[in-house]
Amino acid sequence: MMDRTDITAVILAAGYSRRMGCFKPLLKIGKQTIIERTVSLFKDAGINDIRVVVGHCRGRIEPILEKAGIRAIINKENSPEMFSSVLATIKNLEPEVQALAILPVDIPLVRQWTIRYLIKRNRSDGDSILIPSFQGKRGHPVIMPAKYFSVIKRWTGKDGLRGALKQLADHTVSVAVADANILFDIDLPEDYEESKERWLKYTVPTREECEAILKDLAHVDEPVYAHGLAVSAVAEKICNTLVRSGCSIDCELIVAAGLLHDLAKGKPHHDQEAARLLTKIGYAEVASIVAVHTDIACFLQTPIDCAEVLYLADKLVSGDTIIPLTQRFQVALEKYGHDPEIRKKIEKRFQNAEMIQKKIEAVIGRDVINEFRQIKPRY
Repeated sequence: MMDRTDITAVILAAGYSRRMGCFKPLLKIGKQTIIERTVSLFKDAGINDIRVVVGHCRGRIEPILEKAGIRAIINKENSPEMFSSVLATIKNLEPEVQALAILPVDIPLVRQWTIRYLIKRNRSDGDSILIPSFQGKRGHPVIMPAKYFSVIKRWTGKDGLRGALKQLADHTVSVAVADANILFDIDLPEDYEESKERWLKYTVPTREECEAILKDLAHVDEPVYAHGLAVSAVAEKICNTLVRSGCSIDCELIVAAGLLHDLAKGKPHHDQEAARLLTKIGYAEVASIVAVHTDIACFLQTPIDCAEVLYLADKLVSGDTIIPLTQRFQVALEKYGHDPEIRKKIEKRFQNAEMIQKKIEAVIGRDVINEFRQIKPRY
């Protein structure tokens, strides 16, 4: 992505962190401090001009910013209110800045793709204030074109930036994103503990995020959506049964892959196209499983893995109905078997599915189709 020198990113980090009980920007998520994490979000999105508003504990944060080449803006009011930091930023901007991306420091788990997507939308709609939304709720970061800075500076009403933005409602666009973390801020110690849990699962979308990917980004039709629900339910049941039988396998990863495997259905090589889209939005691990849900290389002697579970679950579901493998492939052969090349592919897929089914049945000690026939998809 080309550098966006016309957009300035500002991270608001001047607050007192009173409810947390310690200085939030210097808490760690993974190997980075929260301030380092938020800075890297914008850097990796191609924004070079990043500034951080400092106030309380500025002496502790400024050395980190200086080392990273990030400009600090001092909130001279020494106010914990976010709006005073926004005003301090606007007053320090050069005339050539065309837009401002605003992110409070305590919302550090926003996904990289979300910021890139907002930047892309700003390129095509540079006159609107863009606010990301998830399940109908607005979050951060906000991208604000420079034409509205003067309105923001004049605002003296209630609710700070939120109140100011209400006056600009006709110029504001909600941008649906598949990112629950735009709504998640770290205010309390329990929020910080949750942030560490979210970080451990950061590369796997939640069920709600999967739904947003399917409905808001891919715009899949109802049959594809229903099929994904059914496949995911079967895959989850298989996975849970395997775990109870002593297998080490990631059920959350399999559930996400099951929901998303057909998000590009109808396009050429839909498995590869789905994998490409998932990699683009930051889910490479899910993508690697989805990429082989149509054709897979498997071996009887190797341990069962996530890709094999998804492959079998997909082959056990026709539409949104669970059926035996023999029935599923008999229908395929009757429909397409007159073409030798296609027949060969169908037979190979059947052999792989049978092999995986046998591997699973050897572990769980019972018949797969009877185990999973009564599954009801949930969401």
